[in-house]
Amino acid sequence: MGTICNVPVALPNAPDLVLDLLEAHGGALAGQAICRAGVLLGHRESTMRVAMTRLLEAGKLGRRERGWYELNPDGLKLRGMLDVWTRNVVEEVPWQREWVAVHDAHVGRADKSLWRRHQLALALRGFAEFEFGLKIRPANRVGGVDVERRELKGLGLAPMATVFLLVDWDQESAQRAHRLWPTGELARDCAQCLAALDKHRRLLAKMPIERALRESFLLGRAAVMLLIRDPLLPEALMNPQLRNALANEVRSYKSMAHGMWDAWLRTSPQG
Repeated sequence: MGTICNVPVALPNAPDLVLDLLEAHGGALAGQAICRAGVLLGHRESTMRVAMTRLLEAGKLGRRERGWYELNPDGLKLRGMLDVWTRNVVEEVPWQREWVAVHDAHVGRADKSLWRRHQLALALRGFAEFEFGLKIRPANRVGGVDVERRELKGLGLAPMATVFLLVDWDQESAQRAHRLWPTGELARDCAQCLAALDKHRRLLAKMPIERALRESFLLGRAAVMLLIRDPLLPEALMNPQLRNALANEVRSYKSMAHGMWDAWLRTSPQG
């Protein structure tokens, strides 16, 4: 873990790096180019090749021809969430003071893998714990509770959890619900990341190309992950100005960084 322009960044593991490179490129890449990028970012070539093989076996990658790899969208639910933030996609509807709720008090904790997936699904969809066994979020996403239920299950929500719409709360409960999200911390992180992207964009032209490639990848990834984990709260709970500004800046920064990476990858030996 390090920092770039005061934003914490971390090198992803080899499988995540393969997926990130292919998502960023937007098409098939030669295995040699993927390995070269992995080495630039600190992984061994052998580690990258093992990662590609395992991703193929897991159905997350496809092979267009010998030595060329591409994403398999059917095996990559999280890529759809990332794509929402990197395109100009409207995902909110006006909030009617209703809540999507998940009851999971009876979900067993013995299966640690299932429980981790369950918790991650809730976190990625912006749920917070109201009380033991009850997680909630504002019902302000497009598609309402039916789409939320489908998205949660696709991300790994435990099968025995119940997803439903919660309405007509008393005032005290509603006020408690409003305070569940650390809005001050979220706003601070957005502002810090926004400033970092603006500053780093101006620094890139003065850097050696390999340093520019590494830093643009790591900082851009940190910014996208911040947006993915943003709970997408309605304006009544959090002013969306900083979040929207960061989303716009990420799209712009990502476009600039992709151009630099694509030019570098085209110089890689093919095959």
